[in-house]
Amino acid sequence: MTQYSYRAVDSEGHDMSGSMEASSARHATQVLQERGLTVNEVQETHPRRGLLGVVHSLTWDDLEIFCQHLTSIAKGGLPLGPPLKHLADDLQNPRLKPVLETMHRDLENGASLEEAVDKQRNAFPLVFPAILRAGEASGNLPGVLQLLLDYTTRMVQLKNNLQTVMVYPLLLIVASACVLGFLMVKVVPVYTEIFSDFGTRLPAPTQFWVSVSQMVSSMGMGWLLVLPFAAAAWFGVRRVVDRTQAGRAWADTLLLHLPGIGRTYYLVAAGRFARTLSLLLTSRVPIVTSLELAGSVSGSVQIERAAMEAAVGVSGGERLSDALGRTRLFGAHFRWLLSTGEDRGEAETALDSFADACQREVSLRDRMLGIFIAPAVVVIMGLLIGSIVISLYLPIFSLGDAIGL
Repeated sequence: MTQYSYRAVDSEGHDMSGSMEASSARHATQVLQERGLTVNEVQETHPRRGLLGVVHSLTWDDLEIFCQHLTSIAKGGLPLGPPLKHLADDLQNPRLKPVLETMHRDLENGASLEEAVDKQRNAFPLVFPAILRAGEASGNLPGVLQLLLDYTTRMVQLKNNLQTVMVYPLLLIVASACVLGFLMVKVVPVYTEIFSDFGTRLPAPTQFWVSVSQMVSSMGMGWLLVLPFAAAAWFGVRRVVDRTQAGRAWADTLLLHLPGIGRTYYLVAAGRFARTLSLLLTSRVPIVTSLELAGSVSGSVQIERAAMEAAVGVSGGERLSDALGRTRLFGAHFRWLLSTGEDRGEAETALDSFADACQREVSLRDRMLGIFIAPAVVVIMGLLIGSIVISLYLPIFSLGDAIGL
């Protein structure tokens, strides 16, 4: 659940303001209207942020560890509080340890597992409290925790696949940058001094790299200052984008339309949406709430908006496949797969199948990207280094004429 602040007017015309928890701004508005209030404004209250505006949330690896232990505890029929305390004592993880300690205190004070997790909303994804609430209400907490464990495990696998693909190209880029830096700082200046003694006019390619070398050398240690400034600028821009709806929408549209990257970005977001929606529906969370939560954790503003539109349609009696298809953000294959699943009463299985298909295509694209990026980096850096070497040797051909004079 997310915290929202609101401004409203009651039946007597008095201004009111406050904050409340809701799954979405639309849900918050609906609750306020049911209280007889006229809503003027509903805004998300941004969570407390740490250094450089980064939210201190658990990683998918942390969540997998949490779900593994919690699933084992629940299946054993043990009370949750004491084992969480012992687990926190054994862990050295600076993110997960304080979360478990706080949850242990809340559970010992009589809070339910869903309430304990909801109080740590900055650490957990939005889907966790809703799924745990459904599991506790249905009496099937071990089964729901197993679903969460499977969900986090798949997210960890996706993250690891992306990281594995990018390691080799990044190493190549760093090594090539070091070689270029060495040539610019140590090699080119030596040749420059030799050529200047003869007073010959340097060819244009040689003069270009000499100018680059002089610029790099003149900066000296100043290059080290560029990195902190670049990092600060990056976090500043990211904070502006993350904290404003317009910024998030702009970034989302840009990523969706980037050549080569847009398709992968969409597949990751759509797959996460389908996987989360399947998980929520399997856990018997109401479908409207499931759509709102799945959209909010998809990572795409456009998919989030499409999920909200679909939630309105479903609440009016429309089929899920028709409501999502009407947004025109999901292809014909997804609509057919989901429609067939609904006809058979297996919508959750259909959503999982679509998410698996998205993950397979993302993995294939990642492998292809890794195959092409590494040779491309080698070729580009080879051309750069080769052009430097050739440029340094070009004046040698006219050096004999200069010596003869």
